[in-house]
Amino acid sequence: MPDSAEAQVGRRYSAFISYSRADTAFARRLHRKLEAYRLPGAVAAASHLRGRRLKPLFRDRDDLTAAPDLSGAVRTALAESDNLIVVCSPAAAESKWVAWEIEVFRKQHGDAGILAALVSGDSQTALPPPLRRRRGHGRQPLAADFRPNGDGAQMALLKLVAPLAGARLDDLIHRDGQRRMRQLATGLGGALAATVVVAVLSVVAVTARLDAATQRSRTNGLSQFMLDDLRKGLKAAGRLDLLTEVDRAALQAYPGEHLDRLTPEQLTERAKAQHALGEDSEKRGDFKTARAQFEAAWRATATLLSAKPQDTGRIFTHAQSEYWVGFIDWREGDGVGARKHFEAYARLAARLASIEPNNNDYVMETVYAANNLGMLALRHDGDPERAERSFRAALADLAVILERKPTDHDVLNEKSDALAWLADSQRLQRHLADAAATREAQGQILTSLIARDPRNIEDRADMLSHDLAVARIVAAQGDSRNALARFEAGRRAALALSAQDPDNKGFPRQARMFELFKVRTWLSMPASARPPAPEIVRTLGDCTPTAPGPTAQEIGDFCGVLLARARAQAGDWRGAATVLAALQQHLAIQHDILTARFGLNLADESKPVRIAREERHR
Repeated sequence: MPDSAEAQVGRRYSAFISYSRADTAFARRLHRKLEAYRLPGAVAAASHLRGRRLKPLFRDRDDLTAAPDLSGAVRTALAESDNLIVVCSPAAAESKWVAWEIEVFRKQHGDAGILAALVSGDSQTALPPPLRRRRGHGRQPLAADFRPNGDGAQMALLKLVAPLAGARLDDLIHRDGQRRMRQLATGLGGALAATVVVAVLSVVAVTARLDAATQRSRTNGLSQFMLDDLRKGLKAAGRLDLLTEVDRAALQAYPGEHLDRLTPEQLTERAKAQHALGEDSEKRGDFKTARAQFEAAWRATATLLSAKPQDTGRIFTHAQSEYWVGFIDWREGDGVGARKHFEAYARLAARLASIEPNNNDYVMETVYAANNLGMLALRHDGDPERAERSFRAALADLAVILERKPTDHDVLNEKSDALAWLADSQRLQRHLADAAATREAQGQILTSLIARDPRNIEDRADMLSHDLAVARIVAAQGDSRNALARFEAGRRAALALSAQDPDNKGFPRQARMFELFKVRTWLSMPASARPPAPEIVRTLGDCTPTAPGPTAQEIGDFCGVLLARARAQAGDWRGAATVLAALQQHLAIQHDILTARFGLNLADESKPVRIAREERHR
């Protein structure tokens, strides 16, 4: 059993760091960062520590150099440590010394104080056997993911600091983020006291005053913070304006006029900043700037990869460049270019998975790649049969990951998304029974996730999308009464969620789509079975988009098509023609056959109006 809090306070060490010799460099860096970390004042006051720093940490290779009895000294050090940090890697998984230290600590203290720092491999290849063997119903060790595509360096560090200090992780994240923003302001001449924008743009001027070694360290650390933790926070807050300035500052840390002076690691960081800045530009609709950033990153990562073609880090980063160039090709309507780069991304993802087949992150890249190709085939090309093959390939790779992580929330979410894509491709082929079965499988996943965490708003939103898709299948099968009941139930559920979370703009839009599909179902029914035309028109209301952005425009266009159909059915041909004419400019510039958010073929949706008009003039 773990010792009491009072006993823990009396121990000499916050943690014992156990690691393989192959991970010595990382263990040293981690040791320095943990002992140098200064807790935010509010967190320190609530923790079991007597000050704002952790107690010393014990790292066996250095601290045991003079010990005559190594095993006895290790047992003593483990007994005097509050926690055990295991640096996890394939080398650590094979180390008998690391396994022995885990077993000794477990006998002395139990499981609660064992923490895992994942530096390479994955949970199947990196965890030493004692960590994979759980005693009774003991919990798995907390995993801080220090891998390049993991938690991010600062978040991973906080995942270790929180239990070492006896602090809540969410409190530590919040307070640490506030402090780092203040530190960023101070480090950049105090500019952030006014705004983040001015501060981050000062990074180059500040680092220029440092000596070369310190400059590289400060620039790399600050850039990584901006591209990881700060970017994630601003992205979650929807602050695209500040996000863009942060990305520009991160890019300025590696000026283009001095590319020949940058190390490969710095060139990689520069490429990541260009990916981020390009993504921001694409979201604003500035495709020209986005393309310039993505293509510049592509050239850099291609050069880096050609120098070390088997380096998984470089393969991964160039794969992201291929994706982003393909993505901007798709956004600009170049389906051929998009397919070329998406296929290149898929080949790189396959290389990653072949080099490290047990690395779940790399296998997941093959899932993303297959879904990208399926999306392109479905939306841009209107080829649901080819799309179905891609989505089934994605599901096959997901099955491999789920064998290793059967309850992982993120992986189950990816499976839910892949099933949704597959069901859409089946529905568009008129394989309605298959589409319904696929949606049923997706619904089971979402139901289990919501039962596990009923407050997860994203899962609830996904369930609304699932319910809308099921109702569309039921309508396509000709069961109008059942479909109408489902559309109305979905509308009410979306409005209820909107009342719970008023700041979420997605729920009102989902409620509106349930309403519009209800109208669409009415319009497909015999005139004697549907409501009067004035009621249908009142239900549609004003079709003008309620906000800027492609989703609001998509909803507005769909509403307009339905309004034109309603007016045509009521004999108002002039009104129907006027509405359709206003929509033509949107339909003319739309590159994809299907709309992005709800997969609508607006050209097909407007056909009944054109057909009825032609029949009227015969």
